[in-house]
Amino acid sequence: MTKEHYKLSIEKIMKRISIIAVGLLLGTSVFAQETIEAKETTEPETKLIEQIEEKITISGFADVYYSYNMNNPGAYGNWGTNGVGRIFDGQHNQIAFNMFQTKFSYESNRLEIVGDLLFGPGAELANFGNTGTAISIKQAYMAYGVSDKLTFTVGQYGTHIGYELVDSPDNFNYSLSYLFGNGPFYHTGAKLDYAVSDKIGLMAGVVNGWDNLIDNNLSKSVALQLSLTPNDNLSVYINWIGGNEDPSTTTGDSLKSFKHMTDLTLYYAMSEKLNIGLNAAYGLYDYDTLTTKNWGGAAIYLDYSLSDNFAIGLRAEYFEDVSGVQYVGAAYTGFTLTGVIKAANEHFLIKPEIRYDSADRDIYYIGISGKTAATQMTAGISFIAAF
Repeated sequence: MTKEHYKLSIEKIMKRISIIAVGLLLGTSVFAQETIEAKETTEPETKLIEQIEEKITISGFADVYYSYNMNNPGAYGNWGTNGVGRIFDGQHNQIAFNMFQTKFSYESNRLEIVGDLLFGPGAELANFGNTGTAISIKQAYMAYGVSDKLTFTVGQYGTHIGYELVDSPDNFNYSLSYLFGNGPFYHTGAKLDYAVSDKIGLMAGVVNGWDNLIDNNLSKSVALQLSLTPNDNLSVYINWIGGNEDPSTTTGDSLKSFKHMTDLTLYYAMSEKLNIGLNAAYGLYDYDTLTTKNWGGAAIYLDYSLSDNFAIGLRAEYFEDVSGVQYVGAAYTGFTLTGVIKAANEHFLIKPEIRYDSADRDIYYIGISGKTAATQMTAGISFIAAF
């Protein structure tokens, strides 16, 4: 899916710097810059400004939400939360700030350097194993275009697994699915992306693991992707990641513990107004020679634009993790209905949302008694500003 990135103009700042630089090169006194600035912009100055604007990009977003849980959860260590599996919209009956993101990108001569920072309560949840300061690093990597077809990337970057993203402006639904919330968010490692053609792409990489800044053992995991874009309306991604993810393994012997996941993502623009998405995943965890546990699920996404500034979408999903390999420890079914109101040339998004969660066991808290239920319904609204 296409993601818009809004460029921050630095013309005013760079104009003054470049004028001084031009003046020095011509032997002009710095104290004469007021006179120079009053003249028309010279051609070298204009070219310098244009070059710098092409290389530096700053983008980001901030989001705030309100969520009300009909179960009115209260006590027993789960005070006022929407329960297990809810990542960025976990607070009940609170006007809650989620996160603020700022992404800096510099490009020059096939080299790209990215620093993607998160602030706020949601920042820590998005960066398992990479926190401990007031700022969380969402992405920090460098990418070099070895050729027109081959790109080498090293550092910390967003996962290739899943249909959804950590960035709320780029998801139709505000709340994350259980399927994406239980998968990896980022990887630290190195990868190669190769464009076989304009319709086929390949990726292969070696990473520290799942959501690991520092590897939890002596083994690495392998990440793979096949991307297919038969036409402008259809995108298909077949993803895989596998390796030893057992923190107790210190010998580097991956045969003692092997965790792997296969993921399929599909996006199809059926018309100018109607889009459909699909995400299906299945994982296996062999954590010793005798025991194998599995998890997985599927989600379907439908969204329809009623006008240029309003759209509505439905997500239906099933996720099963009864062995507790990931986080839920249950089989889950959910339905999420979201509206998207666009304002300020799509820089400001308002997303009213209703969500129904149902599990095969009592995992959701009710009231202040500490009792639990197998279902819950939440209603809320989020406000997202992107630049």
